[in-house]
Amino acid sequence: MDDLIAKLKAGDEAAFKEVMAMYKKPIFNYLSLLLGNRQSAEELTQDTFVRVYFKARTLKSDHPQAAKAWIYSIATNLARSEFRKKRIRHMFSLTDLNERQAAYHPDIEAKFQAEQLLALVPEKWRVPLVMKELDNFSFEEIAHMLNKPIGTVKSLVFRGKDHLKKHCLNVQGGAHV
Repeated sequence: MDDLIAKLKAGDEAAFKEVMAMYKKPIFNYLSLLLGNRQSAEELTQDTFVRVYFKARTLKSDHPQAAKAWIYSIATNLARSEFRKKRIRHMFSLTDLNERQAAYHPDIEAKFQAEQLLALVPEKWRVPLVMKELDNFSFEEIAHMLNKPIGTVKSLVFRGKDHLKKHCLNVQGGAHV
């Protein structure tokens, strides 16, 4: 895998196609949850891989996890730019009340409910929450991608979960368990 990243950095088109095949669907799903719009997610997924192709030589490591984090960082930055352009203040984070309920279930109804709940979480908490709970990044990886201290990332994830819990209690009139 390290060899694949080295080839990508050298401009090898076959390596780029292989990396794109590995990460296109996860990046699309991530952006779809963040944006709540499949068409915008598709456009930003394409933009992400255009940047990956043209900026691959700037990747500092040949380690696959570093490449994955780098690709997610590009996607995250593009999503943030999209939010700024549209002045959207609501971004996505997890539909989670506790660790056990954090698992994402890919069935359509659950996905729709997850997207609705994620829309309630402010931008500053949504991105790290989605990265942690839906994309299963470690706190260390998220801290690196967002250029924030690990403690700050943990706090942002906690606050996003807490926000969802409070909102669910207010809307439902009781615990949503």
